[in-house]
Amino acid sequence: MKIFVNVGDYIRDGFILPQTWDRLHQMGEVDMCEHHPLQGEELRKRLKGVDVLLTGWGQRPVKREDLGDVKLVAHTGGTVGGIIEEDVFLADIPVLSGNQYYAESVAEGVVAYMLFALRNMGYYTRELHEGRWQPNFTRGLLDQKVGIVSVGAISRLVIEHLRHFRCQMMVYSTRPDEEYAKKMGFTYATLDEIFSECDIVSVHTARTPQTYHMISAHHFSLLKEGAIFLNTSRGAVIDEEALIEALNAKNFTAVLDVYNEEPLPEGHPLIGHPRAILFPHQCGPTYDRRDYVTNRLLDDVEAYFAGQPMKNLISLDVAKRMTH
Repeated sequence: MKIFVNVGDYIRDGFILPQTWDRLHQMGEVDMCEHHPLQGEELRKRLKGVDVLLTGWGQRPVKREDLGDVKLVAHTGGTVGGIIEEDVFLADIPVLSGNQYYAESVAEGVVAYMLFALRNMGYYTRELHEGRWQPNFTRGLLDQKVGIVSVGAISRLVIEHLRHFRCQMMVYSTRPDEEYAKKMGFTYATLDEIFSECDIVSVHTARTPQTYHMISAHHFSLLKEGAIFLNTSRGAVIDEEALIEALNAKNFTAVLDVYNEEPLPEGHPLIGHPRAILFPHQCGPTYDRRDYVTNRLLDDVEAYFAGQPMKNLISLDVAKRMTH
């Protein structure tokens, strides 16, 4: 087996620890890009006679014509949207990704963000560092009314976590599944109902032309006093200017992990805003999961060549729904 590792050197050490390099060399002959991920003609030249292409963050679009004799593509990132072109799927070349493991880590992060905001952790730790022992006026996640905007791999796991906190959940979805709702104990609702009734609103919508600024000034105007609004999906899904205007006018908290422009430019009105809790697009996956993801994909590579089923196979239908 010949394997080409097209993972940039700026992230490679995190995704491929020394023991994983040993595993790769035990699996077959290994080659890699020198610095940045290759694309187009450069990639085609390096893939001659290669069986497995291993890609990662920063990979530019890969077409069928780039792959030569490649039998399997394994992407160490989550989404393959905008990365693996449709003609690769149509050529019946299996495509793997770490999407389910990324989803697990992001869902964990979403719950952490909720707890951070509800318990006002940033404020209390700053106060104590500055010598002030403040009384506790915080809230918890138990029995809260939570709105989930869109159902996907991440939000399904968030819903599962929130069940353990006995949250009353309202979910917005364009593809409602009443059997799933009954099993997980939530009700479907409109966006207006979610924004006007829930204590916490968490957005999990993929970025597509149809979802650009899906969350507008109208929705922010409906938020309850003291509500918490979270966005860990993509910045373009919400109207950021409308959010800033709403934060200036209303008493609610925005917990943001993604933005229209990343990194946030110096002087951006969200920076330092008293009702905004900001994170630098780090909800997931956590660093310690990176090599884990690579090894789970390598499990599938071995399964493929042994004629066994793979756990991380991405279909064309799923790939089309993935956020770019």
